[in-house]
Amino acid sequence: MSKYERPEYEVVVSEEPFELRKYKDFYIVEYDNQDDPDINSGFGTLFRYISKGNKQQKKISMTVPVIQELAGEQMKMAFVVPKEHWENIPEPTSPWLSVKKFDSGLFAVIQYGGTSNDSKEQEMNKKLSQWLDAKHYKPVSNYMVATFNAPFTLPLLRHNEIMVRIANASSEDATSLR
Repeated sequence: MSKYERPEYEVVVSEEPFELRKYKDFYIVEYDNQDDPDINSGFGTLFRYISKGNKQQKKISMTVPVIQELAGEQMKMAFVVPKEHWENIPEPTSPWLSVKKFDSGLFAVIQYGGTSNDSKEQEMNKKLSQWLDAKHYKPVSNYMVATFNAPFTLPLLRHNEIMVRIANASSEDATSLR
């Protein structure tokens, strides 16, 4: 789907447009600025970080997805760190950026195309919540929006996802959903 590196995962259940995925650990650089609750400066700050705006002045390859999380009234945005940097992740110079480990786990995902906006994201959140309820899975994190395309990509060609960490289910439960 993409020429960019993305986090590794295994699809446990696939019921179009939904997937249950088991992600492996990966690292992110997260933008979290209390003075910018709508993350208006998030992407620019993250882009500067990967464009040598870090303490090591290293250029870092772009990855996908860019992840946005709504945590209460505060939004956060994160860049996935390429695997080649995991042993020595460049330190951010911005006080609003921090390096974090994104722990492995089970995630429910709904995939959709087109331009992502508040109303579309709310619609997809609702559909994903309904699917989770029907499958008896319990969300244990905030919902996250994952975007995979550059802003200039035609809406017809865009790929987006809403994802949420869910309580681990036994492999027997996951298998019965197939």
